[in-house]
Amino acid sequence: MRNLIKIFIFLVCSGMFAQSNLLSDKEGDHLRTNVIQRAEGINSFSAEFSQVKYMKTMNTEPRSVGMVYYKSPDMLKWEYKSPFDYQVMFKDSKLFIVEEGVTSEIDLSSGELFEKMGHLVAGSVNGKILQSTDNFNISYHKEGRLYKARIIPREEKLSGLFKEIWVNFNSDYLIQSVVLLDPSGDYTEIRMKNIKINQPIPRSVFQN
Repeated sequence: MRNLIKIFIFLVCSGMFAQSNLLSDKEGDHLRTNVIQRAEGINSFSAEFSQVKYMKTMNTEPRSVGMVYYKSPDMLKWEYKSPFDYQVMFKDSKLFIVEEGVTSEIDLSSGELFEKMGHLVAGSVNGKILQSTDNFNISYHKEGRLYKARIIPREEKLSGLFKEIWVNFNSDYLIQSVVLLDPSGDYTEIRMKNIKINQPIPRSVFQN
């Protein structure tokens, strides 16, 4: 359970985004439609990522770098390369964690909450989370050239793990960064670069 919480609390945004402009309903619908259409055309996705954890109780900001891989419909892997080797993979309704050479496996379908978390993680990367209006309150914003989706969980169990998520898209409606604010007020920001869409991903990437 500790590892699960650590994983899902690494995903996304705080009051630092309060300066963004709220889009009108018409503008928000337009953004949502374009992001979902873009997501429907994504069969594979890979990118380099950098992750920074901001904590009120620490003077330093822990940083990590690695690669993220996605393959439609529901395979996703986060591969940390620095400052330590750590892998998190979602595949076949299961969560695989590789830490210090030891693999742990969790069946997400055995628990409704964990299953929703699995869809949440993948949806945050490919943009399809914007379709989950039954589980989240979603509003749309713009800051400079970035479009932003503010995602707040409706369910009490999910809101106990995170307060809100901001998924940020560029002008091509591709994800650029994700920020997760947890109930304590701490948050994590993940930025992506060198994004590759619909390019071959070696089969070995998603092997256990």
